[in-house]
Amino acid sequence: MGYLSKRKFEERESYLTTGLLVLIPVLTLLGTLGRSLDWRLDWLGEFKMQAAALSFALFLWCLFKREWVKTVVFLTLVLMNLALVATHSHLFQKDSELPDDSHVFTVAYQNLQGAEHKAGKLREVLENSNADIVLWVNVPVEIYRDLDNVLGDYQLQNQTFDTTGKMKLILARTPGVDRGETAEGDGLWVSRVVGSRKLTIVLTDFADPWHSESYARVKQRISELSEFALSRDEPVVLAGNFGASGWSWLLNGLESRGGLKPRGKLSESGTDLPLLIRRPTDHIYTHPGIEVADETARDLIGTKHKAVSAVFRIAPIRKEIEFFELQPVMPESELLQPPL
Repeated sequence: MGYLSKRKFEERESYLTTGLLVLIPVLTLLGTLGRSLDWRLDWLGEFKMQAAALSFALFLWCLFKREWVKTVVFLTLVLMNLALVATHSHLFQKDSELPDDSHVFTVAYQNLQGAEHKAGKLREVLENSNADIVLWVNVPVEIYRDLDNVLGDYQLQNQTFDTTGKMKLILARTPGVDRGETAEGDGLWVSRVVGSRKLTIVLTDFADPWHSESYARVKQRISELSEFALSRDEPVVLAGNFGASGWSWLLNGLESRGGLKPRGKLSESGTDLPLLIRRPTDHIYTHPGIEVADETARDLIGTKHKAVSAVFRIAPIRKEIEFFELQPVMPESELLQPPL
């Protein structure tokens, strides 16, 4: 490479890194601070993982080129984006803070899109499953028609009907105590007793919300789910595909209004896309007092959607013993008399 060619290459490289040095912070700030202003800005904030990965690559490049100011700026952008992600998705499994005698139950979630001819696989999965509750979304009509041959030991607890193949089903080995729908059918729920505790499991599934009309509709449904979670007397577990990442303004009401907390692990997702290019849209929310002890995602039926399995822990109810101060029924002077 000649001197002039080398000089032009270095100038292009400098323009590119400087441009990204301005562009990435602007997009990060717009997608974070402007989320509540417009759905387009909220959509822009969906790509924090990608912004962190690109910033890290540029950090390494500037470190190699010894451009120290740019190196520090790109490292700051990596940490900023990862910090925003970590507020709603755990990077690693957190240690449990509940007592050792907590009640344990397992929930398995699967998006059955593309599983029209996977009845045999699904039957095999259920036969080998140790999940107490199974949640299915986008159930094809072909699977629903053959449901009696697929379920095995599981029983159908609740369902929504949709002839276009977007049904939601809740399965369990033992009956629940209540069931119903909320958010105009976008939320399907059952109540169950686990040990000494009663809780409600809610299943939801939203299509792509990133259009003006669908964003407003999903926002309304999220508000209704939040009100439902707030109205329950027992703790709630909410799981499913929300079509948006956990840090999206679209899902803000689940935490601010519904009192729910995100419990998912970033590395375990229902999509088969690599970590650096995926948008985590499958989430688990719970009320305080319920923890996710273990979460895994595996390809069990050979579609583009993985099965997500999570082990939950919930503290048992403690019955407090009340001590009453007893008052003597005889005067103290008589009690001190010698026995006859």
